[in-house]
Amino acid sequence: MTALVACRQLARVYGHGTNALVAVHEVSCELRPGDQVAITGPSGSGKTTLLHLLAGLDRPTAGRIGWPAFDDRPRGRVGVVFQGPSLLPPLNVVENVALPLLIAGLTDTEAKERALAALGAIGLADLAGSLPEELSGGQAQRVAVARVLAAEPRLIIADEPTAQLDSDLARQVVDLLTQVACRLDAALVVATHDPRVAARLPKTWTMSDGALAC
Repeated sequence: MTALVACRQLARVYGHGTNALVAVHEVSCELRPGDQVAITGPSGSGKTTLLHLLAGLDRPTAGRIGWPAFDDRPRGRVGVVFQGPSLLPPLNVVENVALPLLIAGLTDTEAKERALAALGAIGLADLAGSLPEELSGGQAQRVAVARVLAAEPRLIIADEPTAQLDSDLARQVVDLLTQVACRLDAALVVATHDPRVAARLPKTWTMSDGALAC
C-alpha cells in the first residue's frame, strides 16, 4: 500500500545562529490509508510544526518529505482542522464549507451540493444558513469537520481540535473525525494534549523537543 506521506530525517529550524529554534528534529515517519494516529507531547514540543509539514503548509529545513500517493502534490488531497476558529465570519455555514471547493475549481452549484451533502451527513443540515457567530464552539468545530468531508481528502490533519471544548463535545468531535476518516478511507492525525482523546485512536506518537517517537 502506497504511503500517503513519508518523512525521512525531517527537520524544521526557525531563525539562524544563536537565535535558531529547532522545532522539528530528524523525524522519520509514514502514514498510510486507514492509519489513525494521536500525536501527544507538551506545548512547544513541535506537534503543530510537524502537522504543518505533513499537510504541506510549511517546508522542511532539512530531510525529505513526500506524498507518494499524491504524486508529491498534496494540495487538495489534505484536509486540515485547526485548533482555533477557522470559519470566515461574513460567510454562512454552507458557504464556509463550500469555499475550499470553489477555490479548487468546482462550480458554485457543485460546491454547494457537496457542502450541503457533507453537512447532512454529519447532522448539521439545519445550520446551513447560520453565521459563525451564531454557532457554539462545538458546532463550529463540527462545521470545520464537514468542510474536510466535503473536500474528500485522503489525509486529515487536526491540530488540537478539542482544546476549547468540554469532554462531551470533545468526544463527539473525535468520533466525527474518526467516522469521516473511515468513510473516506483516509489517514487521520490528531495532535492533542488530552490523554482521553489520544486513547480513542489506535496509535500514539509522542513528541519531545522536536523529536518523534512512533
